[in-house]
Amino acid sequence: MPLEHAFDGSTYAMTERCTIISIVETDEGIIGRVFIGDNRDHQHEVVELINTTIKSILLGEDPLCIERCWQKMFRLTIRLGNRAQTCAAIAAVDAALWDLLGKACKQPVYKLVGGFQDSVKPIIIGGYYEKGKTIGALCEEILEYKEMGYAGAKVKVGGLSPKEDAKRIEAIRKSVGEDFIIACDANQGWTRFEAVDFGLSVKELNIEWFEEPVQWHDYIPGMNYVREKTGLPVTAGQSDFFHDACRKMIEAESVDIINYDVSGGSGITDWLKVAKMAELYQIKMAHHEDPLISMHLLAGISLGLYPEYFSQQRDPLTPKIVANQPRIENGEVNVCERPGFGMEFDEDFIAKYRVD
Repeated sequence: MPLEHAFDGSTYAMTERCTIISIVETDEGIIGRVFIGDNRDHQHEVVELINTTIKSILLGEDPLCIERCWQKMFRLTIRLGNRAQTCAAIAAVDAALWDLLGKACKQPVYKLVGGFQDSVKPIIIGGYYEKGKTIGALCEEILEYKEMGYAGAKVKVGGLSPKEDAKRIEAIRKSVGEDFIIACDANQGWTRFEAVDFGLSVKELNIEWFEEPVQWHDYIPGMNYVREKTGLPVTAGQSDFFHDACRKMIEAESVDIINYDVSGGSGITDWLKVAKMAELYQIKMAHHEDPLISMHLLAGISLGLYPEYFSQQRDPLTPKIVANQPRIENGEVNVCERPGFGMEFDEDFIAKYRVD
């Protein structure tokens, strides 16, 4: 789906929204079906990998033995060249298997992964850079999210100087008050020194976390430096596609929160491995995007945080592809109690935008 205009972060611009619907059907007629991810650069290759290689190795397997299925799929990363694409394909199928398991057990996924709570606090990703956008307009945007019932917002930083971005965050805090969650996401836009300048400038503004504060080539040591110098909670994980990268960040004490992404990573099965590891170190778990899936995972564990939504302008797909959207109200959203992820797809909408 094309977007109305480009949405700019510090290191990228979004002009469209896409996803993969993955389906697993058993010989008993139970169907797992989800939509997951936004693989703009290699969507076709991921779908082809699912429909050929992954399909061939899973046919005849017991779909309720998810760990075995995941391990069979993950072995493909040893012999296939593009591991990021392979893991994205694994993630799409793995999510459908979890939906199928929930339907077979007649339980929602959040109960299958632990059932710690049945509601979570949703936040929304916003504050994108736009030409001519004033600080006043930025504050109006975030205030609108608060009025819509969100518990907080994750605001883009890293695209301006540390001082300029700090002024944006300071203005937002004054507008929304102290009871609204504000997280800052630099998308690896700054050097460690710029990130520290920004962090020290916003330290007294009750910032929930500082996400991907440093550039890719200074990732783990740079985040260590930012944590030590600013005292702000540092978040990372969405740019990684296997749990080993999360393990390295945890062992290096470079993060306070892991926001490993099911669709960009290696699926729900792998996300749960990271969540168990994080719990041992008392590190909290977040999740990048995919809110209708992530709310189940975050509600299922004891240290889960907030599902992340986009505005309808940034993501016109999620609000329409599923007809039964959980209601966001007063900073809370109840997790769907229907079996699996409980998604009711709008078939007319899918027919209009599908590309295969």
